[in-house]
Amino acid sequence: MPFAGIEIDTAEIAEYAGPAIEQAINQIIQITKMENINERISDVRELVKQHLGDFLKVYGIMLNDLKVLIMPRDERMRELISLQAIGLTPIEAVRYYLALRMADKGLISAPNAACGLPFNIGAAETGVLPLGDVTAPTVT
Repeated sequence: MPFAGIEIDTAEIAEYAGPAIEQAINQIIQITKMENINERISDVRELVKQHLGDFLKVYGIMLNDLKVLIMPRDERMRELISLQAIGLTPIEAVRYYLALRMADKGLISAPNAACGLPFNIGAAETGVLPLGDVTAPTVT
């Protein structure tokens, strides 16, 4: 892009704009719970648009609209958030995530992990009943 005899390409703009975008996003993300991020996406969009618009204005670039997609870098977090998005509670999401990882490894106890139940090999556990104060009969 020619600008008063100087040429700036999109890679250079992206390199300098990255920190401005990251700072704007972090202002909201760091004070918001993960499950509430989507509720604040319009705030994030407006803040990024403001920061990025001010930055690009120096180069004569006008920013009309902006799309923001927030996605965790950590694959584990993405999977847990996806499980919560389908309506699971946080503990259920962790159990299902654990069960999915166990199933990937071929562990037959994966369904028990999803349910939060113990896994017993062989017969079911037998109960132990207290006998109280029982003594053997005496012979006289």
